[in-house]
Amino acid sequence: MWTKVIFSVVLVAFVGVQFADSLSCHSCYSPTGCRTPATETCSNATANANKAFLESYHNNVPAVNGSLNFQCANLTYYHQANKTHTSEFLGCVHPGTTVCDLTLSNGASWSRKCSTCNTDYCNPAGTFSGSAYTIVGSVIALLLAKVLN
Repeated sequence: MWTKVIFSVVLVAFVGVQFADSLSCHSCYSPTGCRTPATETCSNATANANKAFLESYHNNVPAVNGSLNFQCANLTYYHQANKTHTSEFLGCVHPGTTVCDLTLSNGASWSRKCSTCNTDYCNPAGTFSGSAYTIVGSVIALLLAKVLN
């Protein structure tokens, strides 16, 4: 009996840890590329690469030495008159980057649409929430406990 309970708890723990440690975001660097964005798993390497890209458009991107937490960002610049996208970025960033507060270095008067989030693929498309994975893991653990009984 106790072996089944311990097995179930360990299984749920492993399922939960896998999804908790790896934030995944949509990734693209232009309006054309963002029509079919790629996927990236957040790490210091991907967040630093995206910081370098953001520095090509902005002059106040803060230096972040590293992080254990990340955010997905969705930053779009467009002309207000005709809603034409001039620049678009989706990707992983360090939380200290404050993407939505960055200042354009070229002085353009583009309008901005910006958001950050911290769940998988939340920029712009949604997916299962963390609680859904926990529920699925718990159901699997209960079914395994019944089968092993």
